[in-house]
This record gives sequence, C-alpha cells and structure tokens, in this order.
Amino acid sequence: MGSPRIQSFKRQTVLHKGQRTRLPATYIAPEDVSIWDIIRPNLGKDFSRFTVPVFMNEPLSFLQRLSENVQYNYLLEKAAKCEDEMERMEYVAAFALATVSANHKRMSKPFNPLLLETFELERNGVRFLAEQVSHHPPISAVYAESDEFTVEGTVEPTLSFWMTKLIANPHAHLKLTFKKTGETFTWSAPKCAIYNVIMGKMYMNFTSHMKIESSGTYDAVFSFDNKGYYNHKGGDVHVEGHIFEGKNKIKALYGNWTLFLASCDQDDFKHHRKEYVQLFNESIHEKDKGPVIPGSKILWVSNQIPKLFEDQFHFTNFTLSLNEMYAGMSDKVAPTDSRRRKDMKALEDGKNDEAEEFKHKYEEEQRERRANKTGNVPMWFAKDEDGHWSYKGDYWAREFSNCLDLFESNDNNNSTRSNSSSSSSSSSAD
Repeated sequence: MGSPRIQSFKRQTVLHKGQRTRLPATYIAPEDVSIWDIIRPNLGKDFSRFTVPVFMNEPLSFLQRLSENVQYNYLLEKAAKCEDEMERMEYVAAFALATVSANHKRMSKPFNPLLLETFELERNGVRFLAEQVSHHPPISAVYAESDEFTVEGTVEPTLSFWMTKLIANPHAHLKLTFKKTGETFTWSAPKCAIYNVIMGKMYMNFTSHMKIESSGTYDAVFSFDNKGYYNHKGGDVHVEGHIFEGKNKIKALYGNWTLFLASCDQDDFKHHRKEYVQLFNESIHEKDKGPVIPGSKILWVSNQIPKLFEDQFHFTNFTLSLNEMYAGMSDKVAPTDSRRRKDMKALEDGKNDEAEEFKHKYEEEQRERRANKTGNVPMWFAKDEDGHWSYKGDYWAREFSNCLDLFESNDNNNSTRSNSSSSSSSSSAD
C-alpha cells in the first residue's frame, strides 16, 4: 500500500431554484464597539437570558439555523439504501458531522426565537419543522421527514463566559429513524468555545466528542481534540473518529469538518497516522485540499461556499436562501414563521436602528403575553410522559387559523388569525 497523498476536493455549487446568492447589504463588523463592554455587566448572570445589541446578531432566527442540518440529507438517503450495516453507519456518521460544517467561522449570534415561533422548510424531498416550545429555558423542538427517514429532537442552548472565551453548549439531542427497518441512531451536537471575545480576532473550536449510537451493531465517535495538528488562528478544523463494534475499533473516520470526511481500515490509519498529520498541517492553508490515505472511501465533501462568504456572516449558499420569501409563500407559511420577522429583514438591509426597534417591540409583546398568560401553548409539539417533545402532526395541512400573529404590526398582537385562507394550499413552501 502506498503513502497518504494530498488531493483536491471538488465542491459542488448547490443552489435552490431562483434563490439569491448574496444578502441585500454587505456585513461590516463594527470596529469601534468593545464586546467586553457588553459582556462585563452580565458576568454571573444566566447567559441564556443575555440580550445582545442587534448588530451582534446574524439575520437568522435560531430555528432557521437548525434547519441547516438538512442540507446534506442525501447522505441519509444513501444510508437508507445500504444493505451493509457498516456502510450505513458510515453515511449516518458523515451526515452527523456534516450538520456541524455550517458553523465554520460563524461568530454572530442568531436571533432568539419568540415563544411559539416556527420555521418550515420543504426541499429536496425533506420536510423540516421547528417550533420554540419554551422561552425560559429556551427549548426548540425539531422534526424532519422524508420517504426514507425521520429526524426528531430538541435543542436547549446555554452560553457561559469563562476568562476570555464563550462556551456554547447546544444540548442538542437528535434521533434518526429509518422507516423501512426501524433502525435508530441518536447523537448530540458537540460543545464549542469562541476565543478572543475581549480582544484579538475571534475563532472557534469544538471542545467535546460526538457519539452516534445505533440500535444495531455499530456505534461511532468523533473527536475534535488537537492531537498533533497545527492550531492556526482560525480554529482547529481536523476531525478524527472511529466506528466501533462493542469496544473494538473497526473503521477509522478522518478529515476536515469544513471540507471532507473519509473512512478507512483502522489498522491502515494507525499505520499512516504520523504521515497523515504532517500532510494535514501542510495542506491546511491550501484551498479545498487535504490528505487521503490509500484505500479510503470519501464519504462527504462540503458544498462550495459563496464568493462573498467573508462579507456575509459566513453564510453558505443554503443559508443565504433561508430568509427569502418567494412569490406566493406569504399566503402559505404560518403567521409564526421566522421569515416574517421584520427585525431580521431590517438587519439584512443594513438598517440596524430599525432592526433594533422591531426586536424591542417583539420582546415587549412577548413579555405582555407572558404577563397575561396567553400564547404559551405550543401548536405543533407536545411533551410526552417522559418529558420529551414530540411532533403532533398536521402542520402541513396548513390550518393556521389558531396561530398567533407574532410579527404583524397590530396593536393587539395576541389576536389569532381571523381567517384560514393560508390553509387553502398544501404545496411546497420553499
């Protein structure tokens, strides 16, 4: 067998039909604002209740950010068609890793969803729905479904400050079920740390393992720890992992979590690891390149990023499309859908003062609803006896007459829809 070699990875440009490829305004990070001045008064407080100025946000709701998990759903379609259980585990592991790839260089905070806010996405044969089911603590419930699988779970993010870094723990617990076999896979998203929040250029690293447990024979574990890789000031992008049968390592998983994932025989990886690490460090500054061990299978390559990636909140092409309201969509999506948020639209347009006004308005109306004990029962998810949030069904029938008008400029924001015209169409909302 030969030695590892650096190879180029061809990244596909994947665009949704008719989508935009840039935001209306170019994002420019403010240089005259000290993040430390914002964080310091909040030390010792619950950071999940930490309200940041709108310019520190990215123009997406946290629910929309969760939908980024389905952009590589083709990996699950491949897994569903695999007869070999090991191969199925490889593609499921690749999907789990691909879900974190959109975090690359994303330092801005998404908008906190309002209680009962929703986001839907219907694309490439998958329907996705998220709803904010709790405000304190913040909990988002998610459900995605195709002909082959379902994915469900909850995300309860926490944010804490330690020395000069922020620690983000998504507390994201996801369960994948293949419809034909009933086989299940569960995993949790890794923690991450954002460094240099007081001074210097910020960067992020994942700081925990990610374990994928199956109801079948094999499990997988990813590690993001630095084990000889060059720690450049952009954060570590390497990832290593293994597929286990019991406690025995059967396959090695390796790559760059922003670019690719490959698998090979465990003994081959162990034999070539020293050479591999050296080549990884050599290739890290080269565009779309990485080392591959002979005999490996390339499981996943990330999609091409936009030309204006650095100037648009580091959004992927998929992400750029999430806040668009296409022709006819306004009559179809729920009145609680994140796309209707006027604060995010204003931020997209570079109108920060206007965005701040709308954001404040939504927060005040939410406080009023909480004081009046109205608008506090989730529409599409319910908590079961074990305390898990499960999708109740029926969202796609588009009967929204009982939904709150969360984002309308009415004086009475607590009113429900006076008609159900939006339920007249069940066609795709995206």
